[in-house]
Amino acid sequence: MPRLLALFLIAISLHARADVAALQASLRAERPQAETAVAALQQLDAALLRPDSLYPALGQLPLAELQALYRHRGQCRAPWPALPADLQRFERALCGGETLPPEWFAAHPVHPLGGSYAWHYLQRHPDSAPALQPYLHVRERPAAFAGIGGLGDDSLAALLSGERWLLDGGALWWRDGASWRRYGAGQWRPLAESAGLALSPLVDGDACPQPLGRICARPLPPSPWWWRALAGLSLSALAGALAYGWLQRRRLERERRFVLQMLTHELRTPIAGLGNVVEDFRAGFDQLPAGAQQGFGRLADGVLKLRQLADASRHYLAADGRLEVPQPMPLSEWLDSVAERHGATYCLDQDRNLKLPAYWLGLCLDNLLRNARQHGRPPVRIQAGWEKGRLRLTVSDGGALPRYRLSLLRRELGASAGMGLGLAIVRRVMNRLGGRLTLEGPPTTFTLELPCDDIAD
Repeated sequence: MPRLLALFLIAISLHARADVAALQASLRAERPQAETAVAALQQLDAALLRPDSLYPALGQLPLAELQALYRHRGQCRAPWPALPADLQRFERALCGGETLPPEWFAAHPVHPLGGSYAWHYLQRHPDSAPALQPYLHVRERPAAFAGIGGLGDDSLAALLSGERWLLDGGALWWRDGASWRRYGAGQWRPLAESAGLALSPLVDGDACPQPLGRICARPLPPSPWWWRALAGLSLSALAGALAYGWLQRRRLERERRFVLQMLTHELRTPIAGLGNVVEDFRAGFDQLPAGAQQGFGRLADGVLKLRQLADASRHYLAADGRLEVPQPMPLSEWLDSVAERHGATYCLDQDRNLKLPAYWLGLCLDNLLRNARQHGRPPVRIQAGWEKGRLRLTVSDGGALPRYRLSLLRRELGASAGMGLGLAIVRRVMNRLGGRLTLEGPPTTFTLELPCDDIAD
């Protein structure tokens, strides 16, 4: 039976690959609605392609400085707020009508208030539009690059992560060598049917015979009788070999995963609505009372975290088992954001630019810091270092535990103690990331070890 099942799966995969190759040949022969060179996109600063570049950079400047910057822009009078030198020069240029050369915008892509520096400059100097087009965010010039700026956030993020196939708004995007091509639904659907394929967005957790990035290519029912006979025989043998108990466990697992996926999917709509509300308040920020401005900052930060949580949960529930695509960032910048949330300090041997799964690694470190403050004793310390391709993060406190073995500690504490549940989450996430959680003491020291690449290497 295993040999028969293997032959069946091989036959399906060969059939799907042949169909995809036929679809690619048909698309290559078809004239697309629009086309843009990949090299043109690669010449842009990566920040001018990311969707989050259009939101205020709360992680770059404190909320109070952003508020002062927003208020001063409408007044343009002394005293000037304390701002970084480049940002202050730009704001003085706006207020004084100073002309900035295009080279300045090449070195400064994204403004802390959201959007490109070039876009903010063009609000006062519209005559500079021809020279500053290369320095605008793709969303700020939706007609450029075959309309890539009109892609949704998920599709634009997938394009940045290297996907070659996208379905967005009924249009099919395909990267063919050195160019991105866009085909309307009236073009690609007949070509896909001729190749024996049905294309649809890839649903998290769904079994897909031939995934094409964020698209699932399913073969249409084949016509040869031998193919149907082979499929029927193989499926019958497989169904007969599976035990009833295994089927029950699988069904329960699928139901739980479906509920989680449904909740994650349904959360995206109210999160998007909250994002629109935040934008409405931001437009009238200077009319808000001082207390409401502080509340607006907390609201904007909360909506951003909800958006990150929904996106990270989508990766966690994906069929391929990946949590998220690691993003390059300075280790010190990431540690600053974690330490600020907990009012903690850290010691870093040497700063490096690493590819980090920032959200899930931050979740693990948050749990350890929260446990140290609630169940340990001060001082709470964070030590970070990177050596030979592995990142090592330690959280220590002055308390004592009844056991210094993770397996025994989790059983003794249990989920009701809070700490036990937090450690279970950390251990499972680290396993999914390819790392590990260890415990030593006294003093109580939890260590996260994770393989990650140094960009400089």
